[in-house]
Amino acid sequence: MNRLARQLALLLLGALLLSSCSMLTAQGRSERAYARYVAKCSKSRIKQQRKLTRQHFRIPILEPSEPVITTGVSGPESVTSSGEGGGF
Repeated sequence: MNRLARQLALLLLGALLLSSCSMLTAQGRSERAYARYVAKCSKSRIKQQRKLTRQHFRIPILEPSEPVITTGVSGPESVTSSGEGGGF
């Protein structure tokens, strides 16, 4: 019985070490780095969306005012040269 428990424990320990060994390879490190990158980008995108949502609620809604009627010339005046004057 003791021998069977020891073999079972060694088998479990070996399986545990072999499964974590894949994380030590270049591909495993690359996959972990990509997972951290995706998590970081997701967090920053969510944070930015929350910030924009809060700013959206801070913008006051302005009511349009009464139209203002102005008098006078509404466009540029044209300058015509006449025979008189100090000519350039």
